[in-house]
This record gives sequence, C-alpha cells and structure tokens, in this order.
Amino acid sequence: MVNSIGSAGVANGDHGDAELDRELLRDQVRARWVEALEHDRFSDDDDFFDVGGHSLLIADIMAKLGALTGRRLSLRLFFDNPTVNELTDALAEAGALRSLTP
Repeated sequence: MVNSIGSAGVANGDHGDAELDRELLRDQVRARWVEALEHDRFSDDDDFFDVGGHSLLIADIMAKLGALTGRRLSLRLFFDNPTVNELTDALAEAGALRSLTP
C-alpha cells in the first residue's frame, strides 16, 4: 500500500539519528534535481523555477522521490516548497524519513 503525502503532514517523532536521516533525504532530493535540471549550479535555497526548472520536471522528480520513499507525493507539495531545503523539510515532516531508514 502506498501512503500519500500532500502539503500537510505528520511530524516525525524520532529524534535519534534525525539529523543524519534528514541529510540523507536532502541528498536524495538534490540528486533528483540535478538529474532533472541536468546541472548542479544551484544552492539548496534556490527556487527551482529560478534555476531552470518547469512543471514537467516536477512530475518526474516527485515520481522518483515517491518511488524512493514508497509514498505517493503530491505535486502541490513541490509547488509549496520549491527549494531543496524546503522540500526536504516538508518530506521529513510528512514522515518520508521513516521510509528511508530500516
């Protein structure tokens, strides 16, 4: 069964290795951006649209992140969080970290 993550989520209550897990998730988000944009000339705080992104690329990024986390991810989540850091935080708050760790 695939869980859905929209623009609102449930906070992750685990604090043990949360920072390391968040960095792992951030690395995955950044890697999907690099693949889609075909360049890495952006910071984790740059807006996706300002660095050459467009809506068709978002669908691909969210599909790949959804497959990685085992969750159906709303495109709205990306539009509401258009930087690597914002999207990482939104995914973490929605529980995506639990899907990445054993």
